[in-house]
Amino acid sequence: MKPVFEALSRHAAETPAAPALTEGARRITWAELARAVGAAAAGFARGPHSVGLRLTGIDYVIADLAATLAGRRVVPVPAFFSAGQIAHLLQDSRASLTERLPLADTAMPLDYPGGGERVIYTSGTTGRPKGVVLGDRQLTASVLGLSAAIAAIRDDRYLSVLPQAQLLEQICGIFLPVLSGAQTVIAPEGAACLFTGDGTALARIAAATRPTLTVLAPRQLTLWVEALRRGSPAPDRLRYVAVGGAPVSPALLAEARALGMPVAEGYGLSEACSVVAMTPAGAPGGSAMTPVEGVQVRIEDDEIVVSGPTVMSGYLGRAAHDGPWHSGDLGRIEGGRLVVLGRRDAMILRASGRNIAPEWVEAAALADPAVPAAALILTPQDRLILVLAATGSPDMAALAARLAELPDYARPHALVFADPRTTGLIRASGTADRQIAARIAQDPAAEQIILPREEVPA
Repeated sequence: MKPVFEALSRHAAETPAAPALTEGARRITWAELARAVGAAAAGFARGPHSVGLRLTGIDYVIADLAATLAGRRVVPVPAFFSAGQIAHLLQDSRASLTERLPLADTAMPLDYPGGGERVIYTSGTTGRPKGVVLGDRQLTASVLGLSAAIAAIRDDRYLSVLPQAQLLEQICGIFLPVLSGAQTVIAPEGAACLFTGDGTALARIAAATRPTLTVLAPRQLTLWVEALRRGSPAPDRLRYVAVGGAPVSPALLAEARALGMPVAEGYGLSEACSVVAMTPAGAPGGSAMTPVEGVQVRIEDDEIVVSGPTVMSGYLGRAAHDGPWHSGDLGRIEGGRLVVLGRRDAMILRASGRNIAPEWVEAAALADPAVPAAALILTPQDRLILVLAATGSPDMAALAARLAELPDYARPHALVFADPRTTGLIRASGTADRQIAARIAQDPAAEQIILPREEVPA
C-alpha cells in the first residue's frame, strides 16, 4: 500500500486544489483529503488495533485510508449483513465498531510504514461469515495489476456505485483513483438502484458527472440498460465499464455495448484480493478474460486455481495459507483467456451425464429488470425448472429468445414465478437460495409455464 500513500502525498503537493472526491454537494480536494487522512490516522493510532468500519461516502474513504496508515486492522462492515452476522464479525475480529471519524488535533505523516491489514468477511451461502486476511502484499499487487490492466490515468473520473464495504469497491473506488490521481464521484443513488429496481437515477448521475470508469454488479448493468432503452442519455466519456460478481447474459452485454457502454467482464474472489482476470477493453462478447499482471491462473480437474502475490494470507483464526488457492469455481482456458463456468458445488448433473452451470442459465433471466433473482433447479424427473423471483412482468419474448440460445440440454423445460417476498428465497446478498427455490418449483400447487422446445437427445 506504500505506493498509494506516496501518490496521495504527491497529489496533495502537486495539485492541492484539484477535486479528489465528490459526493453530492460535498467536495474534497487532494490537499484536504491528505490532511483528513493524517488527522484520522492519528486518532486511529490511539485506539484499538482492530476497527470495524461502518461509515459511508467520503467519510468511509477517509476512514479506510487513515486506519490503514495507522497500521490498524480494517474490518469493513457490509450493510446487508444481518445483526447476527455483524455481531459475529465484530467478535471474531475483535473489532471496535467505528461509525465516525476519530480526528486528532495533529496529523500523522503520510509516510506509510506498512503493516496494515484488512479482514474481508464473506457471507457465503450458509453459516457464519469467514474473515479473509489481506495485507500490504495482496493489496499492492492487486491495485498495481488493475491499474496496468485498464491503463488508469489522472484524467480518469471514477463513478463509485458499489457498496464501499465490498473489497472490489475499496480497490477500484479508493486505492486505484488515489494511485492514479483520478477524481472519484461517490453516488449513493447508483447503489440504491439495487434495492429500488430502477436504474433511472444511476443513468442520470452518470450522464451528469461524465465518468470514464466504473464497476457494476450485474443487476446494476441490467437496470442501467433498461433506463437507456427508455431514453435516458448515455454518458459520453465512458471508456471502461467492468461488471463482476456473477455471470452476465451475452445478450445483455451485446445490448449494453450497442447502447454505448464499453462493458468488460471481470472475475475475482476475496481470497485472491478480488480481481483475478478481466476482459480487455474492446474484446468481443462472452466471458473471455485475461489474468491481471502478476496473477497466474491454471485449471486443475476443471477448477480454477489462482496463484501469485494477491492470494490471501488465510482465514482469520485459522491456519495460515501459503501457495495457490483452489477457488471452487469451474472454468477453462481458451487461447490464453479464462472462461468461468460457475461454482463446482452448484453444478447440476443431468441423467444424460451432461453438466450444467446454473449461473449461466440464470443470467438469461437476470438480464430482465423485473427479475432481481432466479434459480435453476433439477427435479427428480430430470426436468429443469427456472424459478423467477419477479417484481413485475418480464419481457417474455425476450426471455424466451435468450433461453433459446442455450444448448438444448441446459434449456429449462418450464418457468415458475415466485413471490420475491417469500421468506429466505432471496438472501441478504441478493442471490436466490436454490434449496428454497426447489421447494417452490416442486410444490404441486406451483403453476409451471412450459417452454417450447425442439426435442433432441440430451
